[in-house]
Amino acid sequence: MFTKKVNCETTNLHTIREFILSSLDEYSVPHAQRDMIVVAVDEVCANRMIHSNSCDPSKEIQVSVFNTSENEVIIEIKDGGDAFDIKTYHSPEITDVIKQHRKGGMGLRLVKNIMDAVHVVQDGNFQVCRLVKQL
Repeated sequence: MFTKKVNCETTNLHTIREFILSSLDEYSVPHAQRDMIVVAVDEVCANRMIHSNSCDPSKEIQVSVFNTSENEVIIEIKDGGDAFDIKTYHSPEITDVIKQHRKGGMGLRLVKNIMDAVHVVQDGNFQVCRLVKQL
């Protein structure tokens, strides 16, 4: 297992991307999948930093990468920010986003399309987003 902690500032997203890339290399994840996983992790971390932790540098986000088998990689994103109930979230329609000229709102939809499973659980005072990718 590989783990990295950073402060909840979006300037630290590059550190997380580099960490994810090097961790996935250790598990011999194919490049095409590796790059897509980085996009998904980047989106979740940015959302957690911005929306759940208000980019508060006194708060931390922890990212862990591990595999349970040779055919699966799991990334856990853990922080103490505000909870997000993924079960009640409904992805907006792309046509609605275009009509409304919205800049955001498609990130979680993208994450769900890239990853094979997305789970959000509460672990004491921490929220854990678990991303699973079959290799």
